[in-house]
Amino acid sequence: MGKLYLIPSPLGENSFSHIFPVFNSQIINEIDVYIVEELRTARRFLKRLGIQKPIDSLTFHLLNEHIQGVDLNLYLESCLQGKNTGLISEAGVPCVADPGSIVVAKAHQLDIEVVPLVGPNSILLALMASGFNGQNFAFNGYLPIEQDKREARIRSLEACMLKTGQTQIFIETPYRNNHLLDSLLRVCDSATRLCIAANVATESQKIKAQSISKWRKTCPDLHKQPAIFLLGK
Repeated sequence: MGKLYLIPSPLGENSFSHIFPVFNSQIINEIDVYIVEELRTARRFLKRLGIQKPIDSLTFHLLNEHIQGVDLNLYLESCLQGKNTGLISEAGVPCVADPGSIVVAKAHQLDIEVVPLVGPNSILLALMASGFNGQNFAFNGYLPIEQDKREARIRSLEACMLKTGQTQIFIETPYRNNHLLDSLLRVCDSATRLCIAANVATESQKIKAQSISKWRKTCPDLHKQPAIFLLGK
């Protein structure tokens, strides 16, 4: 029985030696079949990571929000035949804010060993750098797009944080970051602390935690910048 390797990918342009162990390169050179979100970026990533096989000799299965009716048994057939398969996220680690979890769930059903590899996770890196509660935290994914629903959700998350001390973590599509930030500054209490971690694990990384009152005085432009938002005490 082959194994399913969960292969992290870069969060941005950066030296691979900073974020990927050599072991990851050794693993990819043993794999001929990959499950990926986007073919072009996956091929580019494998080349940069140092794959020694011709890219055109590899098999790629696509898995993203545009692909419907996927036969996961077919995608994992190589594992059942004794060959390893790689699952590559579009950015960061597979299965966290990422569609790959359905593949992993199917692998467990088929008794295929799942092996997560070390790599950059912007959510945990942001939490580490925030100074907020790392013993009790929740990742809430994307908040609602509609302003009234988004702000109601923010109030709910802030109330939970104040009551339990649980750090609340969430994200937004980069081109809507400024809308989310505007809502945070409008509805949160002045004393609530907000950490913004932008461009994590890249040369332009900027992570800062301060009160809402201070953010209101120095509101950054986060348009089209990948960012993680955290509410804490």
